[in-house]
Amino acid sequence: MSNVSIRSLRESDLEFVYKSCMNEHWNYSLRSVERVFAYEPHGCFIAESDGERVGHVFSIGYGRVGWIGLLIVDKEHRRSGVGTLLMKKAKSYLLDSGVETIKLESVPEIANLYRKLGFIDELDSLRFMRVNKKGDHAANLNVALLRMNEIEEIAKFDSRYFGANRLKVLRQIYEDNPKLCFISRVRSQIVGYIMLYETENGYRVGPWVCNPCHSSIARELLLKCIDILEANTKVYIGVPAVNNMAVKILQDLDFKQYSKSIRMYFGKKPKIECIEGIFAIGGPEKG
Repeated sequence: MSNVSIRSLRESDLEFVYKSCMNEHWNYSLRSVERVFAYEPHGCFIAESDGERVGHVFSIGYGRVGWIGLLIVDKEHRRSGVGTLLMKKAKSYLLDSGVETIKLESVPEIANLYRKLGFIDELDSLRFMRVNKKGDHAANLNVALLRMNEIEEIAKFDSRYFGANRLKVLRQIYEDNPKLCFISRVRSQIVGYIMLYETENGYRVGPWVCNPCHSSIARELLLKCIDILEANTKVYIGVPAVNNMAVKILQDLDFKQYSKSIRMYFGKKPKIECIEGIFAIGGPEKG
């Protein structure tokens, strides 16, 4: 522990982060890592032991709400306090920036690490996957390609359900994937949107947010994403377990649950206006 130091993460460290994600079989492409770093570079940190990189953590703030993710410590340096040091650094960064509630998603096996740091269980977050196949045709009558000039409006709509404005994330995902983002309106009012982006081993859906009164449109949004992908492509989705409509849609479309994580929070108890409108998270590293 005496030889461990924490410093700010630099662009030159991103290849190291990518390789550590690959070693853990986390489904992040190098571009995904670069994008997460770009959201909030000052909130990302590296742990070094005797000058050697041994771990990292990323954090991002959305005003009063913050997220921590991509915490990985090299296997030979685990159980030595490195992860705790990284977490404390990320927590301090977010709290110093005015964040009142910090969230993260943990696999059940290491949730106790976060509980010891003051995090409280909030809900289960389910992971689904399917190998894409043709034949799930959607009418898509209410679905259109999302345009750049709609991003700010989307962020305002999204904040009703997410609990904070995440414009900087939505804009970056859109800029990377303009042909993979869709919106739905009813009488000119937004009722839902969905974003799709490439990962190391396929594509990830999220965020996918829809007014729960329009679950049929939520299904159409997902089917639009499925329709544009080639057969045999893997599609990954993370869903709050409490969104029964989202779980049913996925099960009806032959998505299979392959794992789950625990969403946890630190600080002020989070207030989400309508989590039933969150059909898919953007990712465990950013909410």
